[in-house]
Amino acid sequence: QDVVFAGLGREVLANAWDGFNTSLFAYGQTGSGKSYSMIGYGEEKGIIPLLCEELCVRISENQDSEKHFKIEVSFMEIYNEKVKDLLNPQNNKSGGLKVRNNPTTGPYVEGLSKFSVKSFNEIDSLMDEGSKSRTVASTNMNATSSRSHAVFTIVFTQINSNNLLEKH
Repeated sequence: QDVVFAGLGREVLANAWDGFNTSLFAYGQTGSGKSYSMIGYGEEKGIIPLLCEELCVRISENQDSEKHFKIEVSFMEIYNEKVKDLLNPQNNKSGGLKVRNNPTTGPYVEGLSKFSVKSFNEIDSLMDEGSKSRTVASTNMNATSSRSHAVFTIVFTQINSNNLLEKH
């Protein structure tokens, strides 16, 4: 996990810190280690928690009083062509949440909860809570396959109060 984070995660975080939109995407056969690589299991943190932890460390070490930071997270799954909110199950509708398009900001999921967080522990807790809500079922390849696609979104905003420019 640390090798993957060192080779990929640090660069992704550096780009996000510099104000660029970044994405991580895992693709592969059932049982190939996608969830393990991205989220991890137990004490073996995946690339997403390692990235979030490092992001929170960088924020805490910031010495520039003109810079302010905001982190928001959401977590959804797509299973059988239905979108489900993993962090707030009360938001889920029988037909799934609807994917919409905003002409300015692009695609979004209508009704998907977004949580503002201040620490890595809050992020870790939400990630754990959402992971427990995922759809799982046995397959011939994997006894505890997640059976769905999961999207954990982090919106990291830097606000420089000196010139009031925002970096997303």
